[in-house]
Amino acid sequence: MKRNKQLICIGVVLLSILAICLVKKLAIEDEEKSPIVISEVCPHNVTAAYDDNGDYGADYIELYNRSDSSVNLKGWSLSDSGENLRKFIFPDFIVEPGQCIIAWCSDNTDDISLYRDDYVPVDVHGLSFHISDGEECILTDPEGQVVSSAVIASGFSDDKVVSLIGDDYYISDPSPYYVEQTPPVEKRNLDAPTYSVEGGWFTDNVVVELSAKEGEIYYTLDGSIPDESSIKYTGAITIENRTDEPNIYSNIGGISSENNYLPDYNVDKGTALKAVAISADGKSDVVCNTYFVGLDESEYEGIGILSVSFDPDDFFGYEKGIYVYGKVYDLLYAKFDMERADIDDVKYTHFGKKGRGWEREVGVEFFTSNHVKIYSQTAGIRVHGGWTREMNQKNFQIYAREEYDGNNSFNYDFFDNGLIFDKLMLRSGGSTDMYVSKIRDVLVHSLVNDREIGTQRSVPYAVFLNGEYWGLYNLQETIGTSYIEEYYGVPQNNVVIIKNGESRTNDANDVSLYDDVVTFATENDMSIVDNYREFEKKVDIQSLIDYYAIETYVANSDTYKNNYAVWRSRDPGLTEYEDCRWRWLLFDLDDSCAMNIGANTADIDSFVTGNWYDNNPLNGDELFTALCANQEFRERFADSFTEIATNNFDYETVSAKLWAMADRYKAATIKSNNRFRGDFALDDYPGFEGYEAPYDEEDYQKDIEILDAFFRDRAGYIINYMYEDLGITN
Repeated sequence: MKRNKQLICIGVVLLSILAICLVKKLAIEDEEKSPIVISEVCPHNVTAAYDDNGDYGADYIELYNRSDSSVNLKGWSLSDSGENLRKFIFPDFIVEPGQCIIAWCSDNTDDISLYRDDYVPVDVHGLSFHISDGEECILTDPEGQVVSSAVIASGFSDDKVVSLIGDDYYISDPSPYYVEQTPPVEKRNLDAPTYSVEGGWFTDNVVVELSAKEGEIYYTLDGSIPDESSIKYTGAITIENRTDEPNIYSNIGGISSENNYLPDYNVDKGTALKAVAISADGKSDVVCNTYFVGLDESEYEGIGILSVSFDPDDFFGYEKGIYVYGKVYDLLYAKFDMERADIDDVKYTHFGKKGRGWEREVGVEFFTSNHVKIYSQTAGIRVHGGWTREMNQKNFQIYAREEYDGNNSFNYDFFDNGLIFDKLMLRSGGSTDMYVSKIRDVLVHSLVNDREIGTQRSVPYAVFLNGEYWGLYNLQETIGTSYIEEYYGVPQNNVVIIKNGESRTNDANDVSLYDDVVTFATENDMSIVDNYREFEKKVDIQSLIDYYAIETYVANSDTYKNNYAVWRSRDPGLTEYEDCRWRWLLFDLDDSCAMNIGANTADIDSFVTGNWYDNNPLNGDELFTALCANQEFRERFADSFTEIATNNFDYETVSAKLWAMADRYKAATIKSNNRFRGDFALDDYPGFEGYEAPYDEEDYQKDIEILDAFFRDRAGYIINYMYEDLGITN
């Protein structure tokens, strides 16, 4: 009897095993015959792929129709759990033969009532789950059969994907909307080629030899990424002046919604010599040296040179280029009836997009004003700014990141102050001053850097993109936690920064910390001493006063509600500035100092008018108006304002500094304006009448005189306005 029971048990086990095998066999057969399969899964999407609105960040599952017929996904489902296979059920959605679609773990924020009648969605939103490490993504057909699945390993890296290549899944780099057919081959990382001559500035032709420990060397001379199809290195390369060669990047139009002037001449060119070593089983990193040969020294005298090299698709490509209108813009117009939709379409241009996903890897090489190469690094770059995004000479932010080359800072003292930062700014001069002086912002910062407010130092650089001249920029310190740590000694992890109503320290809830302070001032009578003393505990009053005094004096029409930044320590600490009080940071001063007629000329009462957002200090700005109810504050403000006007903005001092700065910038500014301005009209600028391209020395002289006249005349107006508006007897 006992033996019979054992046999029965063994039989049950065998039948169970057979059943499991049969189920697995049927599942494999279902997967093998299913027209739709999971082709790519990304559980940590930082820069891997953007959705149909150009937004990165959401987990995603890509599906591929490998059949010869259209498939309607209605009733199919996706899940991350074998216990509930129908977490997300597809609506009516057609996938064409050979087409990939992406299902996003994010909601569709579109107003679908504004969709065009002929719009066919390219993506699916609304997956009710997020993809976690160690989980399995499962696709089932309308009958509930599992037809495809992909397992996510533990410890999965950002921007890596599980990808179906052939019949198997691999961990690989993302290829959204495209299915690779050839399995990846693991290759060794070879040593990069070396150069016999470092990049630099040369009067005559230079001969460069390349060498590599192993593999063949391939190279390019136009900044593009070398591979096996590029020029094969067979001997020494002679680098010549390439300026007479046709423009490549400078001939690309459609990069601006405001000014699409293209130069009708060959711009100056350096040679970005990029090289890579490739063998049958390995490949090196791409390396670059930029050579400037035979350029006119006088046009670059006194300014640094910065070479930025990159994959051309990263800047100017339709799919991911950050300098163009691009694919996302076309998707917008394919989706929406734009006659009915109230949408700012600039936010859907690639150059209008923001965030980590729109950062691209570049090589940067810095040369001194004597044109000696001093520093190079691999970094990230993004288009930066507000209105300037819409111009043809765009601003950039450059980021040092360990993931690029092991460096999390730019370890060079660019500003001769002994400080290093993890990001730097390249500013073209604001949306208007980029075509005029390019120094308003730089000048004002230099005049007030002794006040209780954060200012930014700048150094002029001529920038070359993949070897082509891209105009004059100011390399500038930029607002961030490393700036606060360097200048104020507060550790980066104890810094809160609010800029233009948004947290710049990765916690959206921090915005309320500042909003609460403004609310306290506006909802409590500041004329009451106890209320004002409580406010003083929350805010560095002198920093606040300096901010409003400086912005009002220079008549910045683009501030208070916009272009403001405040910071504090998150928690109390041992250092002087870890007191949790808010302090102000100064930036973006281009739209000031007689830049716009009727907004910031010397005679404007900037306490009550001129601000573009109707947020003048005493006519719209709630915080400043509330504080002016307090007599002590008004008197302290008046004293500080007069002190700043008398000392920092003393006309003789300002004029001397302005003309010295103008002399240094003159040749470089004229050259840059000719590259980008053309006959672009500046109708609101006091010097717009009589301008004809090309921009010349006479135009530059006139522009500096307008700036000089502002400071000559300003005190005579604004000090009297200040006393009158504040109700203080002089």
